[in-house]
Amino acid sequence: MSLRCWLFVVFTLAGAAFAGPRRTLARVVSVEGASVTIEALEGYVTVGDELELWTESGKRLTKVTLPVDLVNTNDRVAGVKLSGATPPPGALLAQKAQFTSWAEASAALAAFPPKAVAKVLSVEGPTVTLEILVGSVVNGDELDVFTPAGKTVAKVKAPAGIDLMLKGDKVKGVTLTGATVAAGAMLADKGRFPTLAAASAASGSSPAAAPTPQTAGFKDSPAACAFTQAELNQALGFKVAAGKGTELPFNGGTSLSCQWAEEKGFKSVVLNRTVMTAGDPTTNREQQKKHLAGRLEAIPGDPDGAVWQVDQGDLTGVTLHYFRGNTAVEVRVSGVNMKDPAAVSAMRRGVLKLKRL
Repeated sequence: MSLRCWLFVVFTLAGAAFAGPRRTLARVVSVEGASVTIEALEGYVTVGDELELWTESGKRLTKVTLPVDLVNTNDRVAGVKLSGATPPPGALLAQKAQFTSWAEASAALAAFPPKAVAKVLSVEGPTVTLEILVGSVVNGDELDVFTPAGKTVAKVKAPAGIDLMLKGDKVKGVTLTGATVAAGAMLADKGRFPTLAAASAASGSSPAAAPTPQTAGFKDSPAACAFTQAELNQALGFKVAAGKGTELPFNGGTSLSCQWAEEKGFKSVVLNRTVMTAGDPTTNREQQKKHLAGRLEAIPGDPDGAVWQVDQGDLTGVTLHYFRGNTAVEVRVSGVNMKDPAAVSAMRRGVLKLKRL
């Protein structure tokens, strides 16, 4: 085991001795012969772990063999071997006695919004028009594709010049390699949902295009758009169209999100707020930071302990995170030339002018 990974495990376990039992939640993304691909959503999985493997039929203990030292939060690793029979995609891994039933384990998974849910609006020959309903889709992503006939896997190829598709975007000319689809098909994280109905419920739509009860998942929420257009225009220096807000309740709180697109241009602003009704604010703050990809740059003397999130590959933007009470706030501006220090510095100054929520 590398020194870095060893130190991480030592410090994490030392902290766990004071913070309570270690929690782990990982999901089986896909199965490749005798091995699987797993994604860690909470905590971590390390060499030699013996975890409970949950499926709809119940649970069993499994010993994990990893091709790496550590699978940390948000990591996705292929080539993982689990003792016993190979589980199906969608199975969950957790610490012993962490859950008492499949329903409880599923509810814990539901607290983590999917990274991507999209819908095929129309088919134009070999390509489709795709609407991003939740999260984002990166060119080259492999996603599950759901139709009434079942589930397949497709690799997403965006039209030339587009590497990233964000929530609310409707993109024409998308190729879904490996799947034949019709209008109404749904796309989502590999291994996250078992059926078309489940993927549709997570997006707030239904496979029959009938209204979905708001309690089933995402719903429209004007309250999520806590900035006015005028506030954004003045602080950031470009004009935005009206925002589109959504709300998602989960066990222990509510997630609110709003996106504003530049009226004439390619920039966009996303405001995400996670309002937690359970847990200690200090502990929640540290857990939230652990879930952030890339690198965090602290803002000296900031009253809310705000940080800039950088080095996220294609998802990198001018992104501010801070905590107030038990609410985590993210303000992200996409479309900024991140290779231009002056442009980044100017946009950071603009973001800092926005009111704190």
